[in-house]
Amino acid sequence: MKKILKLTSICLLTLSSVLHAEVVTLNFSNMAGIKGQLAVAVFDKPDAFPDQTVNAVLTKFYPLPTALNTTTVTIDLKPGRYAIAAFLDQNKNQKLDTNMVGAPKERFGFSQNPRITFSAPNFAESAFEVEANKKKVLEIRLIKLF
Repeated sequence: MKKILKLTSICLLTLSSVLHAEVVTLNFSNMAGIKGQLAVAVFDKPDAFPDQTVNAVLTKFYPLPTALNTTTVTIDLKPGRYAIAAFLDQNKNQKLDTNMVGAPKERFGFSQNPRITFSAPNFAESAFEVEANKKKVLEIRLIKLF
């Protein structure tokens, strides 16, 4: 009997978390007509953002079969506070290629499009809220440094 109750509780918790997920639309621009794949990582912890993808709540690569300047993807997120880091993986090696000094060689961007100086933005600069029963659309502009 205990096993049945435990299994029922687990199923209900899983179902409730799925039911409370909200669809978030991500519109990416300034992709310069480059083929490859779009890498997206979603974080809910400031200390992991933007490069500790093993601690991201979602990491996904979206294939780009043709050269595009814009693309849209949708993701499901539970209500909460998040930040997104993304890059256009031109050579499909599943990593952001950098030059000798560590500057990105591929296009990249963050939620809220913070100003990029000499380092990546912090979580607070890129954070956004997902609210229950509210549509969320984010515009993310990919940039190229050099």
